[in-house]
Amino acid sequence: MASARAQHFIVFFLLALTWGSSFILMKLGMEDSEGNPVFSANQVASLRLSIAALVLLPFSARAIYKITAKNPDRNTQRVEKQDWKWLMLVAVFGSGFPAFLFTTSETFLSSSVAGILNSLTPLFTLILGILLFSKPSHPRQVVGILVGLAGAICLISINGLGDSENWWYSLLVVIATMCYGLSVNTIGYRLSHLNPIEISAITLLIVGIPCGFIALGSGAVDVLTEHPSGPAAFGYICILAVAGTAFAVIGYFWLAQRASVLFASSVAYVMQLVAVGWGVYAGEKLTVFHLLCGLVILAGVYLVNRGAAKKL
Repeated sequence: MASARAQHFIVFFLLALTWGSSFILMKLGMEDSEGNPVFSANQVASLRLSIAALVLLPFSARAIYKITAKNPDRNTQRVEKQDWKWLMLVAVFGSGFPAFLFTTSETFLSSSVAGILNSLTPLFTLILGILLFSKPSHPRQVVGILVGLAGAICLISINGLGDSENWWYSLLVVIATMCYGLSVNTIGYRLSHLNPIEISAITLLIVGIPCGFIALGSGAVDVLTEHPSGPAAFGYICILAVAGTAFAVIGYFWLAQRASVLFASSVAYVMQLVAVGWGVYAGEKLTVFHLLCGLVILAGVYLVNRGAAKKL
């Protein structure tokens, strides 16, 4: 049990590091070093998903073969007819909509604000799990979610939500966190019998194909070849697609299946600490209050994981 929990925490913090850096990568894909536009929000989102699907194509091809094989081996985890609706739901709400919602919001919000608002994911995971999936949670997990949320609110109070006149674009991030909550509950409660790599490959293929056409039709190739900052911005998008989408999604689904959906969604809390770290790197001041909020967030994550262990 101890070794399994250690694996959970290793994957957890790797995800926090990866996804905590994704917001700045989205911004770097849309703007150059002087703040001038490069790729549009829709181009970044569509390129991100189509490149991620392309990276996982060997896995999706193998998964489709196993699904459609007439005589699969006995170790094959078949996707039943009823699984497809859940895979479609995860594809659309777990990858598709959030990718476009986040990039659109970041045309008006800073990447740090988007990262802070993303901390609502665990709360919506808890609420939607109870309302839609009738899954009771261990009291310690509920306490952990609330403790982590308190730490997140403290960080919001320290960093602020900015003074942009378009602050209401933050609602797009809130909708995205609701989508994440629905998706991770679906993984944990409806698709737990499937391999997380195959789930990731199939769902990204579902959204990656139309996104590839969107990217081509929106002139992304012209931006890459003609814009002076196009190659550099495209490089950031590739990092975002490979690390922040293709491989991170696999780890996220694995964590939701092996630990709990609440523990997996709590990554959103620790991601804020990574965002603060990027701020320090960029010259922002780190105060003792940031550290205290970080300790509160980590305490909440610990309680959520302990609650998950009690359920095993």
